[in-house]
Amino acid sequence: MLFFSVLQDYPAADAFNYAFLGALSYALILYGNALWLIPHLYRKKKYFLYALIAVLSLGIITYLRAETQYYIYYRYILHKPMGRLTFANYALPFVTHCLFFIFSIAFRFTLDYFKIKQQQETLLKQHAEAQLNLLKAQVQPHFLFNTLNNIYFVAQRESPLTADLIEKLSSIMRYFLEQGPHREIPLQVEMDFIRNYIELEKMRIRHPVNTNIEITEDIAGIKIPPMLLIPLVENVFKHGVDKRGKNNYITIRLQISDRLHFRVCNRYRSNAHHNGSGWGIGLNNLSQRLQILYGDNFQLTSDHSADVYISNLTIPL
Repeated sequence: MLFFSVLQDYPAADAFNYAFLGALSYALILYGNALWLIPHLYRKKKYFLYALIAVLSLGIITYLRAETQYYIYYRYILHKPMGRLTFANYALPFVTHCLFFIFSIAFRFTLDYFKIKQQQETLLKQHAEAQLNLLKAQVQPHFLFNTLNNIYFVAQRESPLTADLIEKLSSIMRYFLEQGPHREIPLQVEMDFIRNYIELEKMRIRHPVNTNIEITEDIAGIKIPPMLLIPLVENVFKHGVDKRGKNNYITIRLQISDRLHFRVCNRYRSNAHHNGSGWGIGLNNLSQRLQILYGDNFQLTSDHSADVYISNLTIPL
């Protein structure tokens, strides 16, 4: 379209030169600002660096466009040495580039709008599926809990250890049924669930598993989406525990600042089954869920040395 609009006043070769270089400069500004500068600088609050690079980029692109256009125009159309460019030769494309830069900001916001809308639709779909699965799972839950309570009182007389395990199992099942459907639950409830889960898993392992859970701050009143922390712990018992070994351990550290930092350490097993990313399926699913909940505002990493595997999760509060 730009080519045909220019073709009305200029020869075809000059019109193509103008249209091609114009479209190239516009594309650099549009996609450079929308897809790189805003996500990597502006969104990370590096405002000065963002403004500096934006102004320099506009100046460089304007200079290169003007110099190239007029060089081609003089060299291949007029067939004479290139004349000296005036301030006006740079000013007009620079103003046009500035307008396109403003348009690129609107373009970025439009992309974000449709991305958020898609994420909301995905969350609604997942929420509906979760509710349906929950309804399918809630087959006479009161009957189940009453039965577990009866077994618990019998086991308490015959085998206190068995009774303790039944109590933990009951707590875990209540967590799934009562806390699972909520968008946010108390962090203390999530940590109690993790403790019960660890105790049940330890019963399947022949030798003791050294467990250390460290919470450095008061977590009362803090809420998070349910089932965000447990995949890191579950990953330990799936891939990081030798059920016949004697040196298994799991160390959990929970720190609270303006963000929640959750760290899980365990013994590294080089022969453990992981996919190509080094994660189990549970951590990959967790990463996808975090992406929906927080966009890019989270960190989920894993690393290992010769004998230690470390998983870290950081989310905003």
